[in-house]
Amino acid sequence: MNEKIVGTLLIVAMCIVCTVPAVVAQETPFVINGYVSYANGTVCNNPNVNVMNTNTGESLYAKNSSDSNYYRLVLANGSDLNASETLRFEVTSPDGSQSEDIRFEVTGNDVDNGGKFSYEITLAVPNQQTWYFTNDAVTGPTRSGTTYDRNMIKGMVGEDDKVTLANGGERVWFYADQVADCNVSFPTDTWNVSYLVKATEADSGKRITTRFHGIDSTGAELPGSPYAEGHYDINSAQNLEEVTESLNPTTGFTIPEGGRFAIEVLWAGGATGNLEIYCNPVGENASQVTSPTSDPGYPIPELPTVLLLGLGLLVFVGYVRLRRRA
Repeated sequence: MNEKIVGTLLIVAMCIVCTVPAVVAQETPFVINGYVSYANGTVCNNPNVNVMNTNTGESLYAKNSSDSNYYRLVLANGSDLNASETLRFEVTSPDGSQSEDIRFEVTGNDVDNGGKFSYEITLAVPNQQTWYFTNDAVTGPTRSGTTYDRNMIKGMVGEDDKVTLANGGERVWFYADQVADCNVSFPTDTWNVSYLVKATEADSGKRITTRFHGIDSTGAELPGSPYAEGHYDINSAQNLEEVTESLNPTTGFTIPEGGRFAIEVLWAGGATGNLEIYCNPVGENASQVTSPTSDPGYPIPELPTVLLLGLGLLVFVGYVRLRRRA
């Protein structure tokens, strides 16, 4: 009898052990949804939304309808994606005139929450580029005298993080993640900046100053910098607010080889509490700066240089052929 009981218990134990991996490996849904807008803020109905896992190379198209700018995609955590993998969003308008290419890293919190909800996407017109605020430390040249130096990543949305200016008069500089490969010249045009803030104390009416700067390869500020600035006054303390600035340099400027541009956020000197600057809060647009349509393709050589180089090569090839004929 004892042997039968022991044998039965062993069989039961083996069945339990065999079912554990199946339970552990069970997939969970990962939902991504949100709305797509044109560069001017109007709705983009029937957008084309392709999401690719850059770690696996697998691409999936989100569902949408012709009479809505809403999109939705249901993936499986454990097979379609995992925490720490990067998703690439390739989004275009129905006529292909505007597009956006965004990447973000899937975090453990995203997996625990079951997805990325209310992920808003704003398209850009050709030549425009977008850099996203992060709380990541900067490598490379920075300007001395700033309170905090943080990175802006082109096309890559940062984590749900924030930069805290702890006292009135503190400032943070957000730098482009790439230095210029050569002298890159910009004509007079509009740079659009948008970021989310919260004043933690009774600082209604206190001013936030946003400036657009350029530095050289040593971190020294360039002549004429800051090129433009804007001002925003806190409406209601302890609430999330969106600061939007259209920064218009009065003249054209050039970022020299090895230099880069930066966005400064300065908290009012008389503020009594913190100013929290949010990089990518859930359910809100990510904080960012967008270059104008006249962007020559920073940080690569500007178009005239490319054209001159190509023309020079054509002239050289023609010369060689003439020499051979002679």
